[in-house]
Amino acid sequence: MSLQVISSNELTQRCRLSDGRLVDIEIDDTGLEITVTAVNGAKLGSIELQDTEPGHYYLTWMYLDQDGGAFRRCGIGRQALKFHHESFGCLFTAAPNDGRQREDSSHLTGDARGFIQKMRDEGLVLPADPYL
Repeated sequence: MSLQVISSNELTQRCRLSDGRLVDIEIDDTGLEITVTAVNGAKLGSIELQDTEPGHYYLTWMYLDQDGGAFRRCGIGRQALKFHHESFGCLFTAAPNDGRQREDSSHLTGDARGFIQKMRDEGLVLPADPYL
């Protein structure tokens, strides 16, 4: 499915999904949280980040299926990360896909394994540090 940005300002984007549904992607002022909501609807989820070093944000929590999954695999997660990258000029790091559960909950579960690998392949998420 493809997604089209139909309006954008400093920290908010409105996007139209290929089926016509609208979502808003909003980044908080600190850059540490990205919230996604369905227009005239419920919160779909958020992405929580940790500012680890200059130019990098670590993905600690990403949950975009609070609605039960009706908005999954629509390109929203990718667009949220791209929008944050465009706004802050930083890249992302994420836990390696090693099966370990991390105390900060940043381990990869469910769809996150495939999603993070795709984002690594596209260069939006840096290769994993195996020592995390």
